[in-house]
Amino acid sequence: MRLVPTVLTLAVLFSGPAAWAQQQPNPNQPTTPVDPNLPPVTPPGGGPGGMPGGMPGGGGVTNPTATGVCEVRGQMLAPSDFGIQAGLPLADMSAVRLADGRVRLYMFGQGRGVVSAVSTAPDGLSFIPEAGARLGDGSGMPRAVVTRDGNTRLFFISGDGIKSALSTDGLNFTVEPGFRITKEQAGFIDTVGGTGFEATSGASVVSLPDGRYRMYFSDLPRPGTTPGGHRVKSAVSTDMLTWTMEEGVLMGTGAATMTATAEHPFALPNPDGSVTLYYGKFSGPGLGAAEGLYFSTAADGLTFTTETLGVFFGNDPDALRLVDGTLMVYYGLFDSAIGGTINAAVCPDPTAPAAVTTPTLPEAPVDQPAPVPADPPVAAPAGRIRPILAP
Repeated sequence: MRLVPTVLTLAVLFSGPAAWAQQQPNPNQPTTPVDPNLPPVTPPGGGPGGMPGGMPGGGGVTNPTATGVCEVRGQMLAPSDFGIQAGLPLADMSAVRLADGRVRLYMFGQGRGVVSAVSTAPDGLSFIPEAGARLGDGSGMPRAVVTRDGNTRLFFISGDGIKSALSTDGLNFTVEPGFRITKEQAGFIDTVGGTGFEATSGASVVSLPDGRYRMYFSDLPRPGTTPGGHRVKSAVSTDMLTWTMEEGVLMGTGAATMTATAEHPFALPNPDGSVTLYYGKFSGPGLGAAEGLYFSTAADGLTFTTETLGVFFGNDPDALRLVDGTLMVYYGLFDSAIGGTINAAVCPDPTAPAAVTTPTLPEAPVDQPAPVPADPPVAAPAGRIRPILAP
């Protein structure tokens, strides 16, 4: 965990056609089997709601009034839901959509390893913890990928790099031999001690049009270190088991355009073939833009040039398109009295067309011809047109 004045943020161990996007081995697809022991589906809006709440205050951060473009839905899960002591972390969630439309979350629980919960309805807002653990203690930052054959692969960090485990039912996982990426492969030089390599964050994977896969990850923020200085890199694979690093840095020091810090990215493939990265950006008090959860879209999945604040002070994001098309982003917060919490926000779809606003014309006086709008149309009064967000 990294300490920030009045707020804690977590860092715990813890382009192709639309048809291609429909075949992504990514949590967007309803191909995960449903456990027959799960409770029955509750209609949207039914069942216990998520706890009310929102983002904490941002003492010491650059812009404490920042809110971000996402609509916060509040807290979904807390350590107490899994029998974890108050004040300890529940963090680093990853979402998959089940065949019946509900959502399963995998997450790190201090002292438990990787645990899971399933939503009571397809709206993905109220969750019931599932018994047991998916992976043992010492496994952190899980990222779930639904494979083309319907299995679930969990990428997670353990020791010196990124590992993986495979399951046919989404609940019982077998760890696959070896590392997918070692910290030496990743090449994040230790900037604190000056020797050796930094550990990596959890990995997010998308499919490429040529049948390969691309993995995104960052170096791992470490407890007690100064915020900032984190970088996002990528690797490619033909089978999701053997990975080759790609050249360069996508975000952070060494990147071509976006050189500010970025950590623990999640990659969302879009129907138009682009990729949106969701990530945490924490530079430290008084240094640069508002801190929190940002997102950026690249047409080629590599060239990121602009970013948008999604949730003020949120971190460790994971995005999922629900059955009704809603783009839900799950993220972590920390409260010293509660511990790490899993939260949700509805975010604008990064590839949705910009809304067109029709200007309102004044009524024509009696016996007067109605005014004809100018070409181009006259803009509506200030404040009535919704601003167009950066992709």
